Amino acid sequence: MSLFPIILAVVIVVAVFCWLTGYRLPIQRRPLGQSSSHQLGRGVNRSTRQQLMRRVGGNAAVAQRLVERVKMQNPGRSEQWCWEKAIYDIERDRRA
Repeated sequence: MSLFPIILAVVIVVAVFCWLTGYRLPIQRRPLGQSSSHQLGRGVNRSTRQQLMRRVGGNAAVAQRLVERVKMQNPGRSEQWCWEKAIYDIERDRRA
């Protein structure tokens, strides 16, 4: 008996499970020319990253610009604080 059909069946079961649950492998994709030191949200709570990404409709470039603006206006603040402030600013602007 060949081992190939068993391995293929396991791979298919795992793929279907991932597809049904929406699980994604933790692969980080970066735009070309962007170094690893500019990763979006490095050192920030996952829930905070997800919150900001939801508020900008999943647009990572917009999220990055908002966070960078907050960093420039508030030097010395932590990355986490800057992300939270960007979320706060969006919510405040939407209420106005």
